[in-house]
Amino acid sequence: MKSEFSLIRKLYLGALLPNVIAVLGGTINVFFDGLLVGRRLGDAGLEAVNQTLPVYLVLCAVGSLIASGAAQLSALAFGSDDKREGKRVFGCAMTLALIAAAAVCAVGLAAARPLARLLSTEETYAYALTYLRVTLFCGIFKVMLYVPYFYLRLEGRNKRSMTAMLCMTALNIALDYLLLFVFDCGVAGAAWASGIATAAACLMSFLFLCSRGGNFSFSFALPKRRDIGAVCRFGAMMALNNVLSAVKIFAVNKILARFSYAGATAVFAVVNNISEFSICVQNGVPQASGAMTGILYAEKDMPSVRGLLKTQLAAGTALSLLLAAAMCALSGKIGGWFGSAADVRAAVCLFAVGLLPATCNNIMCYYYNATGSVLMSNVINVSRGCLAVVLFCFAFSGFGQWVWLFYLAAELFTAALFLLAGCAAGRRRGRQPFYLLDAGAESEGRSLAFSAERTPEGSSEASIRVNGFCEENGLSPKTTMAVSLSVEEMLTVLAEKVPLRAGKTDVRVRISEDEVIVRIRSGGRRYNPIALAQEEEYLGMRLLLGLAERTEYQSALGVNTFVIFLRTQAVPHSGERS
Repeated sequence: MKSEFSLIRKLYLGALLPNVIAVLGGTINVFFDGLLVGRRLGDAGLEAVNQTLPVYLVLCAVGSLIASGAAQLSALAFGSDDKREGKRVFGCAMTLALIAAAAVCAVGLAAARPLARLLSTEETYAYALTYLRVTLFCGIFKVMLYVPYFYLRLEGRNKRSMTAMLCMTALNIALDYLLLFVFDCGVAGAAWASGIATAAACLMSFLFLCSRGGNFSFSFALPKRRDIGAVCRFGAMMALNNVLSAVKIFAVNKILARFSYAGATAVFAVVNNISEFSICVQNGVPQASGAMTGILYAEKDMPSVRGLLKTQLAAGTALSLLLAAAMCALSGKIGGWFGSAADVRAAVCLFAVGLLPATCNNIMCYYYNATGSVLMSNVINVSRGCLAVVLFCFAFSGFGQWVWLFYLAAELFTAALFLLAGCAAGRRRGRQPFYLLDAGAESEGRSLAFSAERTPEGSSEASIRVNGFCEENGLSPKTTMAVSLSVEEMLTVLAEKVPLRAGKTDVRVRISEDEVIVRIRSGGRRYNPIALAQEEEYLGMRLLLGLAERTEYQSALGVNTFVIFLRTQAVPHSGERS
């Protein structure tokens, strides 16, 4: 039976808009730096900001490598009912992020002059060097910001993350205006505005994450060698994405300057800022599901994993089409916003056309990474993030305005590549084509997932449904009774103590060789009846605990999750059962 998937879909859709806005808050700093610098300093200033973007992306790569990898490990630990391990990994992430940030910024500052010469041109060198030095001086805050950014999502505090990022955006814009137009600080003013705003958002995000009632506290832990390897494995996709973007920007700038039409690099600077703006959709849609997918995959809830992917693709399609339409409609004005005299209409429209496949490719990239198919994730990342873009840019560089077709061509090539590879890998590894999931429990009928109404009648109906499922799978009357009682008792307590005006409770039962795992996920306020089982009113709960081998409670993704482990006792196959 398939899960009705109501709570997970509701959680994702509730997290989507705050996450898109949070990502927008993180990327719009670059957008406004380029926009205001361009209006104040002209094309030379705009190009310098764009040329130094690779260094900014390296800082993003370091932060995202550690934070996204650690958050994914913590999500898997929570999904495997090991809350202590999830907290320990967080402490390791804090230590690794601090050390790595200090090392990268120190090396970058020492090599600032040769780095600026490599990235810039003779006309933009002075601007680039200044912007680079300030960015690296404040770089530690950029790296550390990623830790609460990813862990707030695991906590289900998406609105808190959104608030911090919006405050960063507002402060950055205000400081940009003051330092550029009022105090005339030049390109250094734009860099300082971004650095100060990032530091403020970092502090605010940690305060939100480590506030009372959360799972995490501000702490450091010494990572083990295996921790570093695991963090790098799961964080490689996010880090590689930023590194490849840095290489792509550097390579495309060089190709356009040498082989394409005059003024192409100025157009690319504008379109690249638009590209950074569009990341709120390209990355925001899949990032809203990252922790959810990791937890569901660890729980082996494959129907919900597939359902969550379909929801992302639908949401990504709708948002991409809306954003693309807006870009095309405004393409004649965008160049002027940045103070550029270049004609950017064709470039913006051709970029917009490629936005839909770009978002879908990115969704699949995040999905494969969260479900352990890291190689497939990196295939998509390398192709769309750099390799295909650079190759098609070079191929189209002699075709004038049509050079900007490389955006669409790279995304379509990547989509064809991963579809063929996904189907082939699925057949070779005995997994579902495209999804690359092991659905053995579902295909054998040993897993049941559904959504129950939050009423006494809904609790009874759920108990009957679970009872029939246990009998169909040959469990003994004693085990069947224990499983059925567990579901009914938990649903009854939740309906009474955590009432909701609307919504359902998700129930999942999975049978393995030696145990039955009952997992109940509920929205509403944080509430743990297991810890209160000794009170007089919890007679049914005390009986449940006596039947269970062990129980777990956790608050993750902003919902209550209860896990009950029961020993399996199968009915002998002696012809007694009909």
